[in-house]
This record gives sequence, structure tokens and C-alpha cells, in this order.
Amino acid sequence: MTEPFQPHDLIRVSCATLCRIEHRGRFLLLLNANRRQKGTYQLGPIGGALRLLDRDRLAVFEARPETLGSDDLRLTLPRRQLDAFRAWFATGEGRERSPFRELHEELVSEAALLPALRPEEVDCRYLWMVEEEAMTDRRGQTGLLTHYFLEIYDVRFKTSKALGPLLAAPPDSGAVWVTAEQIAHQRVIELEIDGTCRDVRIRGELVLRPPE
Repeated sequence: MTEPFQPHDLIRVSCATLCRIEHRGRFLLLLNANRRQKGTYQLGPIGGALRLLDRDRLAVFEARPETLGSDDLRLTLPRRQLDAFRAWFATGEGRERSPFRELHEELVSEAALLPALRPEEVDCRYLWMVEEEAMTDRRGQTGLLTHYFLEIYDVRFKTSKALGPLLAAPPDSGAVWVTAEQIAHQRVIELEIDGTCRDVRIRGELVLRPPE
């Protein structure tokens, strides 16, 4: 497959939230659906793209959305606009500032690990932001250099109604509780996925500690 062309003066920008969900020394990770479709099996923190609430901001940064009509903060913009974008992102204005939507989407709508989840059942506390550049392997954008803005949140479930089903989730559900050591060393574990035993890589180092 031919990789998309990326002019040297443009940069792909992806802004997302990641959830640090810890209970008694273990962290909840989910099987990455995007990589699973490609035949790669990897566990990672719950999270996803933050949303833009003020579309007029796109023109300010000469940015174009990755998907027309989408409010996801996945954009392409001139590199010379990156500093201005960074300053705006830090203010939190005109964009989503909570991981709750992604939590609900992944735990309720997609994985069906919970029948429902209300905002008052969750405590979300901002921890830190990670900024980095790497090649993306996202479908349709594979191979494009991407500048990431990743907000890390500590997430606590306030009720046994919300936490209980997650603690009891079977491994074949795609939800696994792992240790900090397994995350830090990117261990590989075996899980039964789609009726077959698979080697699954553990990722999630960004939720363990702030960048140096």
C-alpha cells in the first residue's frame, strides 16, 4: 500500500486523552481496536482524540481536519503554526477538556464492559501532558510524521456498580489489569482473542510517570 505523501512544511497533529485507571497496584488496559484490525495485538490505556469545540480555530492555524465534518483534533497544519497551536492548546479554550466521553465510548458503547456510565460515577483528575513526535500507524495515515499532544488523566470509579464489572472482566473481553512492571517493560502476554491464543504486547508507559 502506498503511504500518504506529506510535504516537508506540513505536520500532522493529533490531540488525545489517555486514562490512568489504577486499582490496588494494577492498571486497566484495553485491546487496541485499530491495531487489532491490522492483525497486531496490543493493550493500551483507554483514550482517544479530543474534540474541537470552536471550528473557527482551524482558520487561525491554517489547519485542515483529517476527516471533513469531524470535530476530532486530528489536523494537518504548517509547521510554522505549531508554536501558536501549542500555546492555544495549553489554554484549554475551544476544545474538549475531559476524558469522560472516551471512557463512555470505549467501556459502554464499544467493549460493552459496562451497561451504563454517568459522569457523577467517575472522578477524572488531570495529571500531565506529553508532547512527542512519531510516525503514526493509524489506518489511512500510516507513515505520516505526527506531533502528539497527549493529556493524561487519573480516573477513579466512585461506585462498585461501575468498578465491579471492570474488575470481573474476563481476559477475552479485551480488558486486562496489569502491573506497572509489565507496562514499563512492555511485556508480552498470551490472550485468547477471536478463538485463538495470541501474543499481546503491553503498552502504556505514558500513564506511569510524567515526562522528564
